[in-house]
Amino acid sequence: MKHLGHTRSSLHQSHAVITPETFVRTALAEWPGSAVVLHIAPVIGLRARFVQFTAEMPQGAQASASVHGYQRFAFVLDGEVEVSIDGETRRLGPSDYVFAPAGTAQTLTATQPTRLAVFEKPYEAAAGQAAPDVVWGNEPHNPGYAFEGDDHLMARKLLPDDARFDFMMSTMSFAPGASLPYPEIHYMEHGLLMLEGEGLYKLQDTYYPVGVGDVIWMGAYCPQWYGALGRSWSKYLLYKDMNRHPLAMLGAGME
Repeated sequence: MKHLGHTRSSLHQSHAVITPETFVRTALAEWPGSAVVLHIAPVIGLRARFVQFTAEMPQGAQASASVHGYQRFAFVLDGEVEVSIDGETRRLGPSDYVFAPAGTAQTLTATQPTRLAVFEKPYEAAAGQAAPDVVWGNEPHNPGYAFEGDDHLMARKLLPDDARFDFMMSTMSFAPGASLPYPEIHYMEHGLLMLEGEGLYKLQDTYYPVGVGDVIWMGAYCPQWYGALGRSWSKYLLYKDMNRHPLAMLGAGME
């Protein structure tokens, strides 16, 4: 029905659901030769304080650090990328990731066709806290923990849980039929990418069917809840801001 203009994408003041049939590729100066799908950014009028995009890199394509000096988290969806940061070089494959602090020189070179999920934001310094370090990791190798004691709902924190970091990246994995234990309402905003499976996301008063490749933006205090459907586990990659006083965040934004 796409020729009739049908889409599951939906845009509201408190949230957005952005689905693959509406993705539009563009270019960014830092990603020459790559196709970039900018999913979440302040220009959409939703008060987002970060950007989330997918970078589709052909073999040999190379990316550099943000020209604005933003901190960056890159997660390999498929393919392989060689990442060099501060004199250290590693090859990252599916489910590997790297966090580069603000102002860090870096290059990312695709050794084969590669897709990356990328999150960037300005760094919000905190008194008495040093700047964060580079972080390398692999999502499945993170042991995770049973969220709220439910072993059918596994959470994995992909960045250190300490006050140097002003945002957290994590994954949430749900067994078929599992769900968040209660609707959440909080000051933090989210960027989300569905990695596996399918389910229902409730945002405000609407239930949205979601599956692999769907992106969700959730603004501060948007009521939210997720339940898994289907016969296999579902998983999503989740961004949230944290460790900073909400009043200090009022002046934070993109250039």
